[in-house]
Amino acid sequence: MKAYEFEFPEDRYYMKNHVWLKPQNDGLLIGITELGQSLSKGIVHIDLPEIGEYIKKGDMLAAYETIKAVSQISLPFDSEVLEVNEKLWEDPNIINNDPYSEWILKIRSEFSEDSLMKVKDAVRYFRQLIAKERERYAGN
Repeated sequence: MKAYEFEFPEDRYYMKNHVWLKPQNDGLLIGITELGQSLSKGIVHIDLPEIGEYIKKGDMLAAYETIKAVSQISLPFDSEVLEVNEKLWEDPNIINNDPYSEWILKIRSEFSEDSLMKVKDAVRYFRQLIAKERERYAGN
């Protein structure tokens, strides 16, 4: 599904902080949405947690640096880090090229779907967000 020109694959959950979560086997892959990547204007560095690390609800799971700012990824539930995308140490820019194929890390968690958005809700939310921003800058 799309929110304007930005794709949101249907096989994932989404959060308002531009994070996607995709169930896979025994865990959840975590990445950044195409819209989030576009707003970031290029990811140049990523700080990843250690495999096996236990991250409490609301604590920083990972951080990424862009040419504009440093952003943090946190989740509304506890999680354990199962894997990190090792390719990101060498070239964090790969997320800029394909934010849905390149994931950041994989976690194990007892998560509640209530704390996440399904694709239809995410597209509705992000369409409204984009529309407000475009309206805000239309006069400039």
